[in-house]
Amino acid sequence: MGLAVTTGASADVVLGSFDFNSLQFGDSLIQSDGGTFAGSNWLNTTNVDPGASGYLTGANFETGIGNIGNLSNPVYTILYNTAIQNGAGYDLGVVTSQFSVGDTITLAVSTDGGATFSADQDFGPGLAVDTGVASSYFYNGGIGGSANLFVTSIDLSSFGIAANASINAVRITGVPELDLNRVAGFAVGAVPEPSSLALAGVATAFGLIFARRRRAAV
Repeated sequence: MGLAVTTGASADVVLGSFDFNSLQFGDSLIQSDGGTFAGSNWLNTTNVDPGASGYLTGANFETGIGNIGNLSNPVYTILYNTAIQNGAGYDLGVVTSQFSVGDTITLAVSTDGGATFSADQDFGPGLAVDTGVASSYFYNGGIGGSANLFVTSIDLSSFGIAANASINAVRITGVPELDLNRVAGFAVGAVPEPSSLALAGVATAFGLIFARRRRAAV
């Protein structure tokens, strides 16, 4: 399926052509609504509510939060014990399950553990690159379906972060029905080619059907 995890203290997690640092998948989560939305909009490959920080933390892509922006538009702050450095090229990737098309990511970053944040920036659906990896998710313990995982690559320089400086928190939301899995740092030296952004794909026909069914169930 294109997903692999290597062993070691700073093991890489490979998703298609994207290589992530397993230490930079987020360690804690602050939810603007105290967890109300995530508690009834979670995604999981094993049909189990991951709870609290488990929605958007952990060095895998097996959990997430679906339909962000569909109702109350909650905001999620993810904190990293291992900071993400602004190196050459792209520094982190936002991993989404593309059940539907047209989702925009709104992201801000912090260098002081979430005390202050940069200005929000929007990253449109045209920047999301299909990894070619599909996974099956259950939504809120009910409807299940397969979706391809997409990655939106982020260069920290676009937020005014100096070269070699680091961030240790991100703030993220999305519209209209963002299905978010992770915001994780890329492994050092694993910088996707900028031209890959032109390869953004669209959801599979099954994914679109699942999205319509799921929206009707919400």
